[in-house]
Amino acid sequence: MKIGLCAWSFTGSHREAGLEPDPHTAEGLATLARRWGLHSIECSPSFFADRSPEQLREFTASLAGQGLDLILDTGGHDYARDISPLRQTIELAARMGVRVVRTTISNVVEGDRRPFGLAGWKTYLESLIGPFRQQMSLAADHGISVGIENHQDLCSWELCWLCEQVDSNRLGVIMDCGNALSVGETPLAFASRVMPYLKHVHLKDYTVHPTPSGYRLKRCAMGAGVVDWPALIAAFDAGAPQVQGCIELGASVARHIRILEEDYWSTFAPRPLPETINALRMLHQAARPPEEDWRTPHERGESAEARAAYEMVQLEASVAFLREKGLN
Repeated sequence: MKIGLCAWSFTGSHREAGLEPDPHTAEGLATLARRWGLHSIECSPSFFADRSPEQLREFTASLAGQGLDLILDTGGHDYARDISPLRQTIELAARMGVRVVRTTISNVVEGDRRPFGLAGWKTYLESLIGPFRQQMSLAADHGISVGIENHQDLCSWELCWLCEQVDSNRLGVIMDCGNALSVGETPLAFASRVMPYLKHVHLKDYTVHPTPSGYRLKRCAMGAGVVDWPALIAAFDAGAPQVQGCIELGASVARHIRILEEDYWSTFAPRPLPETINALRMLHQAARPPEEDWRTPHERGESAEARAAYEMVQLEASVAFLREKGLN
């Protein structure tokens, strides 16, 4: 698997501290990817908002000259109301020669769909089918694949169902490996189910911190957390060898997954009990001592310099882990 670097590994701490390169610019992100021998960058269309067509062509040519691919990320939107952000990103991708667009379908995190309720969540997913169908012909015209990410909102069964309903080989899944745990699935089980639809992978790891209602998931370097990377990447290489991945170290705040609260499950359809037990076992066995601090430097209110250093140390450790395991 060829592996790149996602802009969402970083907050604005580098810019706040006046540090270079700034990973929240396209050039800064590319500099970091090249420094660590990675193969792609992933960022938002907003990184290119003020560029002319000629400047877009120049940047695309520069990336190609550095051996870097580009993935564009629409962010999260209510596509049942307005599909235009996805259409606009596909159009920009076509102009820049991008082959994969990443999107999300809600602002839900921590697997907590309770504000929707079971019926409301099902109705919301059904409302996305038509808008996505409308845009897949445009994606097909330009040879672009669109991947819906499991942004701590969708389980693997729902992602597969949505792809089946839209019924276009241009729509698939971008799997965030760590986020599988947020909806009560192990990363391997999640990957095996979405493999036929896989378009791209976000490589994210978490340390696990128990609470009375579940677990907090805290960002960490790859290899320092709960994910079995050699097994997972071997599964990707066997089942979807053409798919690339990006390191995405994730949110600067710990995610509280209230998986031990009964109503956490109220918006999920019934699933095989062994799968749920396996996920709970994985979380339980990976749980850190209760006295260990689950807060990130961002949550502790540390300086911009300290926060930026924290992010860079995690990136360096992740790349070192990948090289040690022969995964990059």
